[in-house]
Amino acid sequence: MKFSEFRQSPPRPEPNVFIFVCEDDFLVQESQSVWQRIFTGSWSFEKCAAKEFEEIPAVRLMEDALSPSLYASDRAFLVTGAERLTKTRVEEVAMLQQVRNSSAKIVLVMAARKSADVLAKLFPVFEIDPLKPADVARWIIDRYKLDPKVARHVADNVGTDLYQLHNEMEKLTTYAGTARPIELRDVDLLTTASEQFSSFALDDAILERDCRKAAQVIGSLLDDGMEPLIVLSRIARLWRQLFVGKSLVGKRSAKDVAAAALVPAWKAAAFVASCKKFDWRQIAGGFRVLVLADRAFKTSAPDPEAYFDVMVWKMIG
Repeated sequence: MKFSEFRQSPPRPEPNVFIFVCEDDFLVQESQSVWQRIFTGSWSFEKCAAKEFEEIPAVRLMEDALSPSLYASDRAFLVTGAERLTKTRVEEVAMLQQVRNSSAKIVLVMAARKSADVLAKLFPVFEIDPLKPADVARWIIDRYKLDPKVARHVADNVGTDLYQLHNEMEKLTTYAGTARPIELRDVDLLTTASEQFSSFALDDAILERDCRKAAQVIGSLLDDGMEPLIVLSRIARLWRQLFVGKSLVGKRSAKDVAAAALVPAWKAAAFVASCKKFDWRQIAGGFRVLVLADRAFKTSAPDPEAYFDVMVWKMIG
């Protein structure tokens, strides 16, 4: 089924354990609100990797299922990479399926249907269809209210990864603001990488606290015709991701930290390592620098390259 169908016609809440087949991490994150509605009542969701879930004692899981909380929400687990669960843990989870009015619910998230087939006799399976370019364009239209032609152009430029699309749309909406709709020229300006550097080069340089490399990338982007406010929006987006990541490091797995910060899963380990390089004083100071830069570029005409050189040094130097 399509994710929109899952959202509109969710499964019945009676089972305690579900299998959710979905290859896109962004949709897995989005599904949490749907599961919350399915289960009804007050539920505290815990997203964890299979390895972390394995470490929870079976006795504790059963106690959670049999004993409704008097002072807090009931527990729901969103277990990613569930195809890696051991046979013993699967058998323990299957026992929870027999508990009536359980105060614990478990959603086993898998990326491929083949993995779910083995457990289909034990738990109900809900499979989300892989996204095609037309589906992605519809997702952009529904979520961001873009003109269909502009939405298709975004999908063609960025691809079908929803985390990356969300990041690009955040940059576009920051740049265009609320005064006008996003146009084709905005997409061309914002989603076209520098000819010299990759689309992640600026993010990588800032996260590595490499002032010289960050200045080089910014200079290249400006030389390619990217407007200063667009460059600034990219840095502001990354700084917000850094803020979210820093608040979760040490409390969640690297993949979950990346998911919460809307960073691609393949960059999770590097992103977490980078978050540890910044302290809270630097992050707070960076937001002040960004606000001043936004005001400067909107009210005066500073030399962009020189201004960014100084700004980057203040933020990560």
